[in-house]
Amino acid sequence: MMRRLLFISLAAALSSLLSPAEESCPWLTSATAAGILGHSVTVSVTHPGKNKDGAVCEFTSGAAVPSALRIEVETMANPAGDFASWLARCGANGVPVRGIGNQAVACPVEKGANISEQIISRVRERALLVRVTTKKTANPRPPLREQADTAAQLTAGNLF
Repeated sequence: MMRRLLFISLAAALSSLLSPAEESCPWLTSATAAGILGHSVTVSVTHPGKNKDGAVCEFTSGAAVPSALRIEVETMANPAGDFASWLARCGANGVPVRGIGNQAVACPVEKGANISEQIISRVRERALLVRVTTKKTANPRPPLREQADTAAQLTAGNLF
């Protein structure tokens, strides 16, 4: 019995060493994202730019009508000039938002079968995009703007 218990303990320890650990989002925890989306989530973190200070965190819910929360943060070499390309993601639909970093704007985005609400902002030299997405057919439709506001406020706060 003691050998069997030792073997199980050893197997569990080895399996945890061999399986890669899930990288966590530097600005928002999975539990917080789950609270915002209203369902449990899985997280994917990538570092697409040269600067490893930036990252893209994608939280995806496993609900019947899936929703996603995407957070992009990038350190800009020239914030005064570089941030214009971030603001262009909202185009003329951008509405100013207060209390979320600097120069924050919010806008709806429709793409294919999905609808999103996104907030773009700047905290010092870092650009920030928060987007909450669901299916257009979601009934009832989740409060995308409120979810994006909450996630953006928390993310911007963590960037200060």
